[in-house]
Amino acid sequence: MLLRMVVALILVAGFGGASAQALTMEKKAALFQHDMEARFLLDGQALCKLKLPTPSRDFVAYNMPDNAYMTGIYVGTLSMKYAVTGALEDLAAARKSLEALHLLCNVSGAPGVLARAAWPVDLPMEDDGVWRPSVCSNYKWRGDVSTDQVDGVMFGFALAHDLIADAAAKEKIARDVKAIVEHVIAHDMRIVDVDGKPTQWGRYHPKYVSAWERMNSLLWLQLLKVAAHVTGDEKYEALYREWAIDKRYAELAVEARRDLNPLVKGAVNHSDDVLLHLAYVPLLMYEKDMEIRRLLAQSIERSWNGARYPGVKPEANPFYAYVMAYFMKDASGVEDATNTLRCFPLDMKWNRDTIANYEKAFHFTFDATPKSREPEPGKPVPIDRRVKDWSAWVQNPYHSAGTREKDSPLEFNGHDYLLGYWMGRYYRLIQAAE
Repeated sequence: MLLRMVVALILVAGFGGASAQALTMEKKAALFQHDMEARFLLDGQALCKLKLPTPSRDFVAYNMPDNAYMTGIYVGTLSMKYAVTGALEDLAAARKSLEALHLLCNVSGAPGVLARAAWPVDLPMEDDGVWRPSVCSNYKWRGDVSTDQVDGVMFGFALAHDLIADAAAKEKIARDVKAIVEHVIAHDMRIVDVDGKPTQWGRYHPKYVSAWERMNSLLWLQLLKVAAHVTGDEKYEALYREWAIDKRYAELAVEARRDLNPLVKGAVNHSDDVLLHLAYVPLLMYEKDMEIRRLLAQSIERSWNGARYPGVKPEANPFYAYVMAYFMKDASGVEDATNTLRCFPLDMKWNRDTIANYEKAFHFTFDATPKSREPEPGKPVPIDRRVKDWSAWVQNPYHSAGTREKDSPLEFNGHDYLLGYWMGRYYRLIQAAE
């Protein structure tokens, strides 16, 4: 409670004075950070979807299918934030969420079996999914983990290793990453749960990848490349090269993004687009082999520009645009992406009373009226004309037009905004004063 009061006082000071004002991108990031710490963290673990109390349930609950994925993203985000600010409180926050990632990697008691979420047994909860008791008996943990979760965790581990980890933390990262790799290899390129059964979406093996989901070739290469980097073990670099070159996973990864018509509702899985870019970041950070890097470049450029159908460029997504600008030196999407952050609406995440309370506490005004132009037919819907969603980057930007006037039984955190904003700051594509 004391920490939250201190954060709130810092936030008020950062907003400057008592007169109401509009939110800059920087102040919006501070507000989303405050809300994250106040309502969406459990000992550093990022909680996905907040379920408000109801007549039959008098406590706040959470839907937690993606805590590991989101905590990985959040750790990566905070690592970049600390690299920008150098603030000790940012370092402490990043390291606390890094510890939450370690918990998710180990709470199952089975080496390499990642948990989607972990929850203390003495706290009330209401969630779906498969939950099991931890070996230590202090937690319940949610199983049936997917390659999606591993992808987010590797993104977080890579950036944490390079930007915030001391020697002891690097050893823990290496141990957890190694365990996940060895688990997959030991189970014929599948993620297998503690019951001995393969998880529903945990397949990296060649037959599945080549016939059905080429994206997972990229995700497997990400896992191996991060393992090689954080362990320093030549074994994992050799495995990486074997899978990238001999087993053609780098070639398959060129078509990691399916070339489908985004105007057909449900054709494009926009969640996959996030997963691709979470994988591109560490791969492009670490890859030195010119031939493999050429194939990775083809992959991300195809995701960006598309082939027969549009890629992600028209979506004005800051995560994708900033990755493209930094690694591929293509800044053509930066201005539109930054406008997405400028126009990012608070009511995409929160109900009216939450916003009103923050307006009063932190002396700003929020106007939900769209500032963007009406989209042309067949073009993505600007961010301030879309409906509420737990992730603006996962949301389908072609089929999400609507108002946000009606309150929802769910509220969401701003992890997506924070990722875009602090990546833009870290890559020096946006300025502090904006």
